[in-house]
Amino acid sequence: MNPERRKFITTGVAAAAAFVAPRLFAEEPGKGAPPEAPKAAPVERKRPLPQELAQVLRFVQAGHRDLATVKEMVAQDPKFVTAAWDWGSGDWETALGGASHVGRRDIARYLLSQGARIDSFCAAMLGDRDVMLALLKAEPASATTKGPHGYTLLYHVAISGDLVVAEALKPLLEPLAKDYNQALSAAARGGHLPMTKWLLENGVTDPNVPDGFGKTALTFSVEKRFPEIEAELRGHGAHEKS
Repeated sequence: MNPERRKFITTGVAAAAAFVAPRLFAEEPGKGAPPEAPKAAPVERKRPLPQELAQVLRFVQAGHRDLATVKEMVAQDPKFVTAAWDWGSGDWETALGGASHVGRRDIARYLLSQGARIDSFCAAMLGDRDVMLALLKAEPASATTKGPHGYTLLYHVAISGDLVVAEALKPLLEPLAKDYNQALSAAARGGHLPMTKWLLENGVTDPNVPDGFGKTALTFSVEKRFPEIEAELRGHGAHEKS
């Protein structure tokens, strides 16, 4: 072979090898490529200590009945307003939840002013009609969501006595749902005669069902001296315990 031709071929092959070799190695990781540097372990963010459980329990209990204690504890630690206590099996409750199902509007409004997170149960108890109607339209399933201790949304609506929201809830509940029986005591306790009548006419199947306090709607009407509510309840079969 001509020496000049051999030189040309040899030079061309060498140049081609120099061009292709890096790409071959790039396509086959680990062959000739430098090993990757080990990744540093993520740094765990240092967090403050959790709140004392005994204090959380005390605050949630106070939310049911003791505004002075609630204010005192919020002054000590403002983050108590979002603290929750598990009464067992995931029955989580905040102080706002407690204030809501016992109808303590004063405590609920104070907690909200301090940054507590409002929910459907609190809004229903306070009678925030616009909020409730918008919520039920946006998410109908919220009508059957249970609050702390299994208290229903209708129960909280009965505390406010708002018949407009009750009517909006009705088509979203099963006919004769137990929600009506539970809500009856809340209506009677609050002295809401129209709400009491509405519940009796629309879904109550047993007017003698006790609530979480162990009292019936009739018991509340007698203790609080609501004679019209008492008469309405008796007219639908309510009676004293034998």
